[in-house]
Amino acid sequence: MTRSIEALVDHQARRWQLLRGERREEASRPVLTVSRLHGAGGGEVAKRVAEELGLDFFDREIIQQIAESAHLSERVVSSLDEKDREVLTDWLAALSSREYLSPVEYRYHLSRVVGALAHHGGAVILGRGAHLILGEGEALRVLVVAPLEARVRTVMEREGLSERDTRSRIASVEADRKAFLMKHFHVDFPDPTNFDLVVNTAVLGVGGACAAVRAAAERLRFRAPTGASAR
Repeated sequence: MTRSIEALVDHQARRWQLLRGERREEASRPVLTVSRLHGAGGGEVAKRVAEELGLDFFDREIIQQIAESAHLSERVVSSLDEKDREVLTDWLAALSSREYLSPVEYRYHLSRVVGALAHHGGAVILGRGAHLILGEGEALRVLVVAPLEARVRTVMEREGLSERDTRSRIASVEADRKAFLMKHFHVDFPDPTNFDLVVNTAVLGVGGACAAVRAAAERLRFRAPTGASAR
């Protein structure tokens, strides 16, 4: 069952207070955003780091919460998620006005949800431009990369595609993500200057990448967002 944003925030707040009571020496719980090149293993890195650090992991839950916040079906929000909205113009035009979400509205609800998740800490957020919503010091912003040939091999093995179809798949996914970030945040992807840490899974492996992320998270001091939910 989809939780409302209020219930989600309440859950995070209760968890935050419990942890503060148990570990009063900690000033804050870390918030991590993980962006990735397709096939680099960013999703696996994000999940494993969340498990190892005892943090909540958010991926498709973001879509659910935007739909809840905007009073739209999850189907509509999913169609816009990390994709170029222009490709969907004709399809969206066929929807009723009640089921329409403009780029400005999407950005508002996305920022509101990400800000709510990050406010009390203890979260790993995968993709969706979260590294641009949360400012410096509000999260450890991680980019997971690997050379194209390594990513082609990984996706071929994972999805059972031919090399030709795999290369087409990677190009399509990354074009969608790039268009999403340009549409909503006016930035290119991946720009390493927008991240605090870049890890190469072809060199480090998933385990080594996780270790690097954990080490960075444990060394940095975090502060609660000061308005990300309203940006």
